[in-house]
Formats: sequence, structure tokens, C-alpha cells
Amino acid sequence: MATDRVRAAARGIDRLHRRFAGCFGRQESRAHSQVYLRGLMLAAGRKNVEAIALEFAEGRDDHPVGQNEVLNLQGFLTESPWDPADVQREIQATFAEELVPSAANGSMGVVGVLDGSSFVKRGSESAGVKRQWCGRLGKTENCQVAEFLIGVTPDGCVALDQQLYLPHEWIADKSRRDKTRVPKPLTYRSQNQIALDSLRRVATNGHVHFDWVTADAHYGDDGELLDALESDSQRYLLESRAEKTFWTVDPASQVPDYAGAGRPPSRAARDHVQSAKAIAEGLQPTDWHALKLREGDRKSVV
Repeated sequence: MATDRVRAAARGIDRLHRRFAGCFGRQESRAHSQVYLRGLMLAAGRKNVEAIALEFAEGRDDHPVGQNEVLNLQGFLTESPWDPADVQREIQATFAEELVPSAANGSMGVVGVLDGSSFVKRGSESAGVKRQWCGRLGKTENCQVAEFLIGVTPDGCVALDQQLYLPHEWIADKSRRDKTRVPKPLTYRSQNQIALDSLRRVATNGHVHFDWVTADAHYGDDGELLDALESDSQRYLLESRAEKTFWTVDPASQVPDYAGAGRPPSRAARDHVQSAKAIAEGLQPTDWHALKLREGDRKSVV
């Protein structure tokens, strides 16, 4: 978002913060949450705790802001017992009230976008960091990886849920987990399993229903994820590699009839299996329908 738009949006921070203040319990924690929110929205340069506290916190008894305010803000983020899930639920409720109505007149409805993002790191102390694929750089790099679920409507989009991915070695390393305060009950979940968990958490909270879920081939090539979406009655439109194969009929209908001798057949004949490329090439122009995504500056975006 452009800087001028960020600053314009920041003028509504106090109104926005009032809605979320109750998630943080004590008055001191509510004040720290407002300082942090203002810092994320308005701070120039690096948005670390020290920079935010020194610029946006207020000193006590007319004393200048110093290290006490930095430590207090750090304690709010690491020690204060507020539950991030409460904040996330309120974000989803706000999205449902303020943005979802704009989808009523569109052809796509409310869309959930699954996407992973990487954060390059130099050290080895950040939770989940290791040399792994970094999508942002397009190569293997020392980084953290997180999964995000974005809600999209014609009037805007919001991050509705997110979770950091922890590789196997982090799950097994008690010392590193304790040092970085990884919750003890957390077990290994693949990136796609985390994405499915996010969808189910949002569904359980009950504020947002997705008409469609979309994602790239990293998710679309995962048959277990597709089966789970089918089981949840969630419509989806996921990218797939051109060479990936699909059944064009129900595989259960392709198991040969028992001939009466030997072991009954259990494996389906693959006469109706085609690659994604072959299926696409077999479609006729009349099989496609243009959908309006939103109004553009000069014409509709379809």
C-alpha cells in the first residue's frame, strides 16, 4: 500500500483499536497494544520494538521515553497473557461486517486465498528458521515460512488467519522450542496441513463463509488437501501443473465387474484419466464463462 494511503488509514486507528482493546485485558496491555498498532502503521524504517516504543510510547510523570518503555512493550509481546486467537476472531468478525457485504453484487462472492510467505533471517534463533525454500527469493535460503489465509472481497482483503511453519528439526528440539516459547502441545504439521487448519478455524469461528478457496499449484497438486476440501463441502479453484493427471469420472465406477473366477478386481481401469493440459485442450469456447471480478478505473475487470 502506498505511504499516503497507509497514513490516511492510520487516522482510523483509534476507532479500530477500540474494537479490539477488550482482547488485551488490563488497561496497561490495552495501552501497549495501541502503541504497537500505531507503530506498525506509522513508523518509518525498521519496525522493531525499540523503534516503535521510542517513537510512539509515552513516558511516565513527564519523563522522556526510554528503555523502561521499550522493555514494557517487549513484555507485552512476549509475556502478557492475551490470546492471539481472540484478536483473530475479532478480525474475522470485522471483515464479515465491513467487507463481506460488498461481495453480494459480485459474481465471485467471498474468496479465501491460501498462500505461504517467507521471511529471510540471518541467524538461527528465530522460531522455525532454517535453510529452506524461500518463495520470496525463488531459491533455498535461511528463512522462516508462514501460511496465510486471506479473505478477498471487491472492497478489500484481510489476513484472516496465519500460522508459522515449524520444520521437523524444530519440533524435535526441546531446547530451541523452550528458548523461543513454542507452545508445548504443538506437533508437526506440513504447510498444506496448516493451510487446511486455517480454513477450518475460520469455519469454526462462524463469522466468514468462503464461496471459493483458491491457491497455486503447491496446494492444487496435493490430493489429500483436495479430498479434505471435498469432505468439508468447500468449493475451490486451485492451480495445477499441466502434467498432473485427473479422473474425469468417479474412479469407483471404473472397477471392472467380477468375472466369477479368482480374486475380485479392486483397482479401477484408468481409461478416464487425463492430464490437466489434455482436459483444458478438450474444452470448447462455450464451456467458459466470463466472471466480473471488480470494477476497474475504466471498465470491469473480468
